[in-house]
Amino acid sequence: MAFFLIGHRGTRYQFDENTLEAFKIAINKGANYIEFDLRTSKDGKLVVIHDETINRTTNGFGKVKDMIYPEISKANTLGNKSKIPLLEEVLDTFRDKIYFMLELKENGISEQILKIITQKQLLKSCIISSRDLGELLRIKKKYPYSQICYNITRAKNPDLETFLNLSSVEINRIKPDLISLSSERISSNFINKCHKNQILVLAWNFMDYENPKSIMKKLIDMNIDGILFDNHNNIEYIANLTNKR
Repeated sequence: MAFFLIGHRGTRYQFDENTLEAFKIAINKGANYIEFDLRTSKDGKLVVIHDETINRTTNGFGKVKDMIYPEISKANTLGNKSKIPLLEEVLDTFRDKIYFMLELKENGISEQILKIITQKQLLKSCIISSRDLGELLRIKKKYPYSQICYNITRAKNPDLETFLNLSSVEINRIKPDLISLSSERISSNFINKCHKNQILVLAWNFMDYENPKSIMKKLIDMNIDGILFDNHNNIEYIANLTNKR
């Protein structure tokens, strides 16, 4: 299986995260997935944005859930002056060019998302990620061919410590296809536990390291299955390493 080279929010370096421009640069640099976050606007649109508000990333102000999308679309991102895109816009722009990893930032939006994905015949091109394992398992039950990723970093049911103490029988009852975890918390024990139970492991959060490439190499040596890149300039380096693995 190919290594997951995932552009985290596209890229978070030199380009504004979760924008079409960030996704394009990640693809051009060799990513095989782009990851992005989803929330709903007041008028029920699926908006590609990480935070509850548009305050941090744009020149606008307000909570996504309290704004209709025409209001949101008037805001420009702070660096590249880009618009906040919608889910359908991202899927339509990049289908057949890349695979997608969709991070659910709200409860109750998965059915709307899956309806769009299936209508566009992109179910097998997407990974659905969430901190709510119950929601992911409901998706898997209704859409057996979907791929689900449990973002366990700050999840609670189960949290990381609980997961590490589960038996294989217990894990098999609640098994996602993938688990993602913040890079500083990943251990060989965690990776081995996942692999023993046929779960793939992804690492994210490389923003605060002085030398993120060295951390990525260490994780690759530990046999991790994929990395969510914050900096698109690191993708080619890691791709070369994994090709030699």
